[in-house]
Amino acid sequence: MTKAKLMLASWARSFATAALTCYMTYEVVTWKIVMNAGLAAVIPMIIRYLNPKDAAFGRQSAAA
Repeated sequence: MTKAKLMLASWARSFATAALTCYMTYEVVTWKIVMNAGLAAVIPMIIRYLNPKDAAFGRQSAAA
């Protein structure tokens, strides 16, 4: 359970950072743009989760 919390905290930090950066950068911002930036930032971590050989956040390591 601790690894799941660490993984979710990492996802939340990346999402928030990308969304906030996008919000602060553009003059005209829509929620769609901000959400897309946040989701794009989380994609690499989803790929890490799906990789069973990833020692930190891989599917096999989360179950152990």
